Amino acid sequence: MGEIKHFSHEEHSLKLIENWETIVGVSDDNDQKKQDICCYGCREPILGGFAYGCTSCSHFLHETCANLTPVINHHLHPLHPLMLVARKSNYWHCDVCNSRGLVKGFSYCCMSCDFDACTKCGLAIALKEEALIEFKHEGHPQHTLTLQLRSASFRCDACHAKDEDLFYQCNNCDFWMHKTCASLAPTIDLPHHPNHPLVLVYSLPDNFYNFKYYCEFCDKLILKNGWLYHCANCRYFAHIKCALNAEQPSIPSDSLGTTLVEENVNKFPHFPMPEPFIDPLKLLHLEKVSLDGNGATEISHWSHDHLLILNVEPRGNNMPNIRCGDQIEVCNGCTRPLSLPYYNCKDGCSFTLHEYCAELPLTLEHQLHPNHSLDLVDTYRDKYFYRCNGCFSLCNNFVYKCETCKFYLDVNCGFLPNTIIHKSHKHPLIQVIDPNLLCKACDKTSTSISFACKVCNFQLDMFCAIQSPHFLTHRYCKGHEIPLTYPPVEDHPEDFYCDICEEEMHPKFPLYHCHKCKNSFHLDCINRIDLFANVNKKGTIIRLYHKHPLTFVRRKKASTYVCFLCNLDISGRLMLECRTGTCPFIVCYRCSFKK
Repeated sequence: MGEIKHFSHEEHSLKLIENWETIVGVSDDNDQKKQDICCYGCREPILGGFAYGCTSCSHFLHETCANLTPVINHHLHPLHPLMLVARKSNYWHCDVCNSRGLVKGFSYCCMSCDFDACTKCGLAIALKEEALIEFKHEGHPQHTLTLQLRSASFRCDACHAKDEDLFYQCNNCDFWMHKTCASLAPTIDLPHHPNHPLVLVYSLPDNFYNFKYYCEFCDKLILKNGWLYHCANCRYFAHIKCALNAEQPSIPSDSLGTTLVEENVNKFPHFPMPEPFIDPLKLLHLEKVSLDGNGATEISHWSHDHLLILNVEPRGNNMPNIRCGDQIEVCNGCTRPLSLPYYNCKDGCSFTLHEYCAELPLTLEHQLHPNHSLDLVDTYRDKYFYRCNGCFSLCNNFVYKCETCKFYLDVNCGFLPNTIIHKSHKHPLIQVIDPNLLCKACDKTSTSISFACKVCNFQLDMFCAIQSPHFLTHRYCKGHEIPLTYPPVEDHPEDFYCDICEEEMHPKFPLYHCHKCKNSFHLDCINRIDLFANVNKKGTIIRLYHKHPLTFVRRKKASTYVCFLCNLDISGRLMLECRTGTCPFIVCYRCSFKK
């Protein structure tokens, strides 16, 4: 019960205190403050755990003292029952254990005979009487339980902790439960989850069996047969001990400290962004790029045999804002769409290069490969493919390479931000390659670049962290954008199914959810990971599955532009298309290898 009326303090009700930090604060001397707070009933310090109290009057009771049996029968005073009373005077003595000089507190008393028993002696009798009663509990409904009068240290089948306590033991099977666990509150309110109370359940509800869930506090697996506090609407799960011992959410102690944190945070890019973050080089050089053409108008570049001339004026469809259906030309260095200013071959070759890609450093020191520097090479010119260690994409463009270790980073991964701020986590995330941690958005391990908070054991892979934007469009939801949504989804407690792959979606992971159309999508279903974004292919080839020659091309099309084989959106991606004029056949580069 969260609030009780008690005879020892009739002026006000006593409220259940679950977290003593709300009473003593979070200062360094809080342990001493706890020592100074004594139970009115037994006069012993309240060092933590459950208690009831009136904070305005500083009247506190241990939970056990607040729930003492009001009447007991004692064999040393068989004539009358003993009543629980609050002693208002000092220096009384217990007629059972002969303790003298006792102070104010509770006692079991017979007023007519002036017989007193201290609470320890009275509680011992009450426990003996309780131990004779076969007890039934909702957490173990199949059998009765009996209270054991000796405390023991064991692994409780309710809370799974090994605390020493009196315990209930099943009369038929090997079920043991702490006495304190038998009286857990059916609901609790936590500031960590302010929107709904947490409800006590004695096993994980079977409608949550499809996925693994982890405690919100200790991040350990929630067992199916374990007791827990949970909010079904939000899929919020916590072990009993974790919920009851949860510390108050930290609050900055002063405005100066808050300001310093905010100033530091503003230095880092914030995600998710309005668009997929697939062109870090462009963002990095955005302030340096000038459309007036400050760069050399004619250069000789190590990656090409002919002179390159600078273009600062729009030329056909090579601009960033390309009309729907137009062909996209890409830079030979980074394989991203051309944008002004850029260089192209003076002799008429199809070679093009962003101005900032032409100025890339020839060597790079990178935190993901600290032992050796990386050298810039052009794999398109050398006619070979490599697998980038940063994004695991197949590439044949510019790459930073360590020949000794066979370590590769395409130029986009080489200049990703080292630190980011992400909406899904309260701390900055640092760039790492750590396959030992699961991504908190898709529950998958990644051998490529991820962004992690080591303090919280939190990690997002590159795709979930920076390449999943705020909004996306899809042909299933025509005319409006679909927002990236983080759980819990308000007013939608039921399960979600992806409208593309038709599989059930983990309710703890972010998703794209259209509230208008009631459509839901996995991140990597609606925004498929492009493992060929760094492949530059030109020309025409013959494939057995189509009767006409197919040409390599990238096009910006409407959201209805899909691959004929996999039926997935391929706008802006490398594809093969039939250019006969009478055949609309197109296939994505991934499917082009199918027989």
